[in-house]
Amino acid sequence: MSWSFFSRGEPMDESFTAKIIAETRSSRKYRQMDLPEAMLREILAELTAKGGSAAAIKSAFREKLHNIVAPYLEDIDYPAETARMLSFFEGNPSDTEVKTWTANLMARHASTRERLGHLDAFCRALRDIIGSPAVILDLACALDPLLLPWLGLPQEVQFLAYDIHKPRLEFLNQFFLRKYPNARAIHQDILAEPPQHGADCIFFFKEAHRFEKRKPGCLGPFFASLRAPLLVSSLPASDLSGHHSLEDYHTQLITKAAAGRGWDVEKIQVVNELLFVIRKERSQI
Repeated sequence: MSWSFFSRGEPMDESFTAKIIAETRSSRKYRQMDLPEAMLREILAELTAKGGSAAAIKSAFREKLHNIVAPYLEDIDYPAETARMLSFFEGNPSDTEVKTWTANLMARHASTRERLGHLDAFCRALRDIIGSPAVILDLACALDPLLLPWLGLPQEVQFLAYDIHKPRLEFLNQFFLRKYPNARAIHQDILAEPPQHGADCIFFFKEAHRFEKRKPGCLGPFFASLRAPLLVSSLPASDLSGHHSLEDYHTQLITKAAAGRGWDVEKIQVVNELLFVIRKERSQI
């Protein structure tokens, strides 16, 4: 098959796919992230199915990948931060010192930085919602697992965090080794490969709108695929400037995803963060 043109609905050519994936993974922009292959394949399959020239597909792929990954691109040097963390924990820090350390790191990532001003209130609300779960999944986690010192969960709680940014996950796993022996960070694109691990509750913070942009209409089926009776999805109530309300738009996004599925949906606002609490019947898991 020639790489010059793909007809609409035509399956991907494996050599074309492998070439694009190899180029992407070796690029200066993405090579440190080690993006999951399932994610790259899903994007390429979607674009190839629409048809078009190889050049047009490659261009569309690069644009879409950038839009998906841009929120993950940051100036944190995770290997260097890991080295500093190891030194920090060698000093047997107090709980207060650990909170200060994690807050300083969260201040360097946009989604967690927005929450710092109301972190105590957010974690109190979250604990009231989740109760005493035995297993928690944190999907598209970013640096959200650094909330754990504020949540005050028992050490025996199993906490599984999923993300596409491998250096970040390696950093988190070193943190877990020192503070949370039953926690683990997993390198996986949760939209291409939804987790099948059962849980008591699932966190999905500040990602639903990005998922919908990446694959319109995906939220309902994605939420339905998750094997937990409780899902807590959060979205911002306003834009970063605080000048434009996003509450109606984000409420409609979640309401539409849950429509007709028999789930109970509750909305709780903590300062500038909307918590959508979705409860399923056990028979729906």
